[in-house]
Formats: sequence, C-alpha cells, structure tokens
Amino acid sequence: EIRLSLVGSEMCIRDRSGESAMLIDAGETDKGKDVVSYLKALRINKLDYIIISHQHSDHMGGMIEVLNSDIEVGKIIMPKIPQKLTPTSYTYTNLLNVIKEKGLKVREARDEEFSVGNIKVNTYAMEGDYSDLNNYSVVTKLTTGGGRFIIMGDLETTAEKELLNKNVDLSAEVILVGHHGSSSSSSDKFLKSVDPSCAVISVGSDNKYGHPNDAAIKRINKYTDNIYRTDLNGNIVFDCDNENLSLSVQKGD
Repeated sequence: EIRLSLVGSEMCIRDRSGESAMLIDAGETDKGKDVVSYLKALRINKLDYIIISHQHSDHMGGMIEVLNSDIEVGKIIMPKIPQKLTPTSYTYTNLLNVIKEKGLKVREARDEEFSVGNIKVNTYAMEGDYSDLNNYSVVTKLTTGGGRFIIMGDLETTAEKELLNKNVDLSAEVILVGHHGSSSSSSDKFLKSVDPSCAVISVGSDNKYGHPNDAAIKRINKYTDNIYRTDLNGNIVFDCDNENLSLSVQKGD
C-alpha cells in the first residue's frame, strides 16, 4: 500500500511499509515548517528521494527547512538548467549552501526508472532550448498496483510537446496538473495521452495569477469532472493498495 499526500504544492509519497518515502517540492520558504510537521505526523524520518521539480521559489523554498530538519535525506534530484535561467535569488543560493553543508549532492534529472519501496518511479527531464524555467520541470510518473499518477511541476505546452515526443507511456488515473492550472499548460494533445480520471490542482486561494484558468479547466473537463483543488479542498490524500485507489480531503482551518 502507498499514501500520496498533496499539501499545498508539495507531494509526499510513502510506501505503506513505512520504510520508504519521497518528497516532490516543498512550497515557498514560509511553508517549510508545515511540510516538516506533516512529514513528522506521518512518522517519516527518512526521505529516500527528494525531487525539486524546478528552481522557482514556490517549489523549492520550503525544502531548506526540510534539509535543516533531522529527517534523513538520500538522493536529491533537480533539473539541469541553462546558465541564463539560473536563479540569483537568496532562496536558491541558500538552498545550494544547505545541500553542501549537509554533505549532500544534487543529481541532475534524467529519463530514468527507480523504486521507492514497491512504487515504480519514472522521471522525465526536458532538454529543449526554452526561455522559461517552468519548461525544465522534472515530470514524475508513479506506478502502483492501485493506480498511476503523473506529476507535472510547472511544465507548459511548449515542453509538453517534447515530453510527448519521448513516446513513453504517460497514461495515468491521476494528474497533478501543470503550472497550477494555468492557461499555458495542459494542452488537449497532452491530456489525451494521459487520459486522467481525476485531476488535482495545487493552487493558492485568491492568487494574483488567476489560477486555475477557465480554459484549462474546460480542457481537463473533457476527460474528467473529478477535479480537486487545494484552495477549495485543502490537503488531498490518495491511498492505494494493490487493487484500489481511494481519495480523501482534509480541509484545514
């Protein structure tokens, strides 16, 4: 059995044996303590893998708190990005310094398959020449007996084409929608290849970007009416055993 928990913009993946876990993203810097508290509540003392989908602060900032906690960390995966897009922010500099201080190393994302307990994990790295850091997001697919999940980071339509050209199996019951449901993600062609029966959107309440976008929701609705949003539903938790997939929501205060 596994549990996948979406709390804000981070996803915690835990093998139900309790011995293996992975964290994808960790929200803004001020969300780090919440992420650590949530991991502790799940009795996670070790993360086999940390995946930082890309180097924007709303995905990587909270990871500093995670790395500074007493949670043991195995491998850290981040995308390789061009020099011209490398952030010069304090957050990114601080993240790299903490990784170095802890004696950890970053592994560049690549197209590969590995396991977290009995969960099969596939990562896909973008290598095109893009002007937007979002398009270098690591895409992660999880496969279990009970269901398949695809986690898009902030990937946009331009790089979705590259992903489609890899000719890999992208089909999944659940999609964590790209770029918080923005208009520039979740193209018809891409959604057709995934063919999800459930879509999850990580999005802040009353955000200044107007996410999620109505046109993107309309495209997703061609495939499923089961759309869950962190701004409306709170924490979204999937539980899988070898045959079944169940979902629960945990609305916070």
